[in-house]
Amino acid sequence: MPEIHGSRGVRYGELTMLASVLGFTLMQSLARFLGPSVGSWAKTFYRCLLGLVFTLLWMLITRRKIRFKNLRLLLFRGISGAVAITCYFWAIDLIDLLQATLYVYSHVGFAILFAVLFFKEKFHWWMVPPVVVGLAGLYLIVNPTAEGFSGGDLVGLASAVTGGIGRASVRELRKSDSPGNVVLVFMFCGLVLSLVGILAIPDQRWLFMPTGRLGAAEIVLVLLGIGLFSWIANILMTTAFRKLSTSVGSILALMVLPLTAVVAVLYFHEPFSGTKLIGGLFILAAGAFISVMNAR
Repeated sequence: MPEIHGSRGVRYGELTMLASVLGFTLMQSLARFLGPSVGSWAKTFYRCLLGLVFTLLWMLITRRKIRFKNLRLLLFRGISGAVAITCYFWAIDLIDLLQATLYVYSHVGFAILFAVLFFKEKFHWWMVPPVVVGLAGLYLIVNPTAEGFSGGDLVGLASAVTGGIGRASVRELRKSDSPGNVVLVFMFCGLVLSLVGILAIPDQRWLFMPTGRLGAAEIVLVLLGIGLFSWIANILMTTAFRKLSTSVGSILALMVLPLTAVVAVLYFHEPFSGTKLIGGLFILAAGAFISVMNAR
């Protein structure tokens, strides 16, 4: 890929990051579109299987080496990330796309806490406000009156916590391993974890459940779309961070949250409330502040 310098490079990075955001939004929307036609753990399995194949082909074509330098941390990140994405897909089926996305993107506050606890990052005064704001947003999303809190909400919270662990691990892995190797281990861990879940959890299954809306061929195409859009989005995001500052890139990446919310409300007709709006804004504000301060 040719180098692009100066303002052209920044514009290229911004467009690439926005394309990555679109890819993640499409992946999440397709997972919601499948509904019960494919089990939530099976969605994770096929997503990781396709992602693993695409990553290996990409590394083969670009002649990138598979070299794991910090295997212990790679596995730690891979397992936490696999749990996060599995819980996210599961939450989409149990609650809805909007609620699940609000949960998973509240991981920014947890990432700071786990970076300090697990990786001995230095604690700074500026870490307190975004953590408090992010947790306040999460509180509003959970429902202040605790009415209607279900197992799906608990699964969504699990995706936020494990997502925070995964994000903190990725920050640490920048010091040792390439993005391709990080994604490779993540996909492999997701493949193994989802396989165990399908075999162990009674209501999970391999077989598709065609409906009047989706036949077997359409289900296969949607699963291919999930794997392809997810993989492209990850590659585009990695490319964009080479051209953008950490703060600009991270803030643009947060645009997945409002874009997914628009799709959830307008296309899937999911309910939307003032508390969800305020909670989502709190999470976006916390993520933006963290991104700016991390860059400094």
